[in-house]
Amino acid sequence: MQSVNKGRERTLQIVTMAMMVALIFIFSRFLGITTDVIHLGFDFLPVVLIACLYGPVWAAVTYMVGDLVCAILMPFGAINPGLTVIAGIIGLVYGFAFYGRDLKGKNLILVTAAASLAVAGVIKLFGTSLCLAVMYGSPYWPMVISRIPNCAILFAAQMITIPLIYRFVYVPVSRRMIG
Repeated sequence: MQSVNKGRERTLQIVTMAMMVALIFIFSRFLGITTDVIHLGFDFLPVVLIACLYGPVWAAVTYMVGDLVCAILMPFGAINPGLTVIAGIIGLVYGFAFYGRDLKGKNLILVTAAASLAVAGVIKLFGTSLCLAVMYGSPYWPMVISRIPNCAILFAAQMITIPLIYRFVYVPVSRRMIG
């Protein structure tokens, strides 16, 4: 009987991850603004939810698969494996920040700020800029400078939306899964 429950849990996890990949695609390609250098969207929200539910590895896998699905179905330029790796790193960051924690009040804001600063202020600004500079043969530092407004907007969007998703989606879902 225990193996049946494990099978159901694994099936639920795979279905949930597949739904989040679909949401990544929708949020990235239909509800976001994407050019060769700029990407403003909410495709990070499904990854945050997976990070809260299943941890860093599954969040990384989900974001990498979502990135590949976006690149294959509706590409903006050539497929860049570096950007897929960056997506995986971002999933890991969210997973380490949010998985297995009962975040309330100030702790939720502090963890969100730390994760958002790591993602928008370090990984997206410097890592994505490096991948784009290599991909387009552009100088690195002008690419970094041109991406500062994009990363600042991303940071603000994360600071507003991640606590909302945590509080109004993750907490009720986790209660139903446990109870």
